[in-house]
Amino acid sequence: MQPLPHLATRIFDTPLLIAPQKLEVILGVLAPRLGLDVPPTATAVTPPNRPQRKSYEVTPEGIAIVPIEGTLVHKSYGIDALSGLRSYTDIQAEMEDAATDPAIKGILLDIDSPGGEMAGAFDAADTIFAARSAKPLFAVANNDAFSAAYLLASGADRIYVSRTSGVGSIGVIVSHLDVSGNDEKMGYKYTIIYAGSHKADLQPHAPLSEEARAVLEAEVERTYQLLVGSVARNRGLPESSIRNTEAALYFGSDAINAKLADRMGTRQDALADLRALLTPQIKSAVATARTPTKGKPTMAQEPTEQERSEPAAELEALKAEARKQGYAEAREIVELCSLARMPAKASALLSKNATTEEVRQHLMEARAAEDATEIRSHVMPDTGTQSKPNPDNNPLVKAVERLTVKGAK
Repeated sequence: MQPLPHLATRIFDTPLLIAPQKLEVILGVLAPRLGLDVPPTATAVTPPNRPQRKSYEVTPEGIAIVPIEGTLVHKSYGIDALSGLRSYTDIQAEMEDAATDPAIKGILLDIDSPGGEMAGAFDAADTIFAARSAKPLFAVANNDAFSAAYLLASGADRIYVSRTSGVGSIGVIVSHLDVSGNDEKMGYKYTIIYAGSHKADLQPHAPLSEEARAVLEAEVERTYQLLVGSVARNRGLPESSIRNTEAALYFGSDAINAKLADRMGTRQDALADLRALLTPQIKSAVATARTPTKGKPTMAQEPTEQERSEPAAELEALKAEARKQGYAEAREIVELCSLARMPAKASALLSKNATTEEVRQHLMEARAAEDATEIRSHVMPDTGTQSKPNPDNNPLVKAVERLTVKGAK
């Protein structure tokens, strides 16, 4: 078997956003190809012959199902068929295509990945986060969504986990390979000549120095802060909540309790919710727009100047506040307006103490009135009946009032 020493640069001495158990498997696969003995904690694995990946699937309803499977790398260089890799560049290209294709009405990330490389992960995550402002975007852990894979999932509007699937492992890991002991047994003696005091810090033919260890630790902490900050932004959670997970794995309902997922459900459940979002509400909106109501005033009307100019960042703050409070109805209202591409309506509807059903009807009527020939309703399906909020003692509604005053100035 031909050794592949260039692969070592993608495994050793570089931060990885990957579940540590998977890293051991990868080391078991690559060790023979790197001319190394299989590590005692790793298991030698014969890579499967996987077919070349096809373009993402599109359902009859216009839902793009983008697969995120296998170990994630920046660029696969044509070896994904051998090693089961999925590149961030491919994911970005597919997401950009789906988000801008008029035939695509919604996107589902179908995730089964332990994570992977750090390089390219944050750019792909930003692309996914941006795409959710263009189309309804759900993600499902269809078994694993760990580390970098969870970073990508966190960019979705809603994350599904099944009873047995897992999310989390929000952390960074680095492995340094020291082969100096093996060199000595083989009779090899390396002489490293270099300029620049840190040039040979991570070379594998000598034990890791304290200075080199400090360099690695600093890079791990820098990458960890990027990871924590991105996930916290995407999920609308404080960074302390993400750090407090301590890179643990969460399965099923535990993932929801930790606020790393939103719904219990399988791939089929996530698809069903997207279908419900994209079809019945469209028909209802068309019927409402064409059938005048008798004796009941419609809520549909042109947005005010304040609603048109309301900052998206303020809406994200409202959503984050709603998440923190566990205030289900308010959170749903913010999500409804965001998915309907009418985020500016959220504060006004919240300040009126509108129920989710009233908001849903209002958004459908507004969408139908805005474009009667091409209805693209993004209203979320009902997720349960909640009690009506009390504006006198709820800080979220007070935050809305502050936002209203700010917009009026």
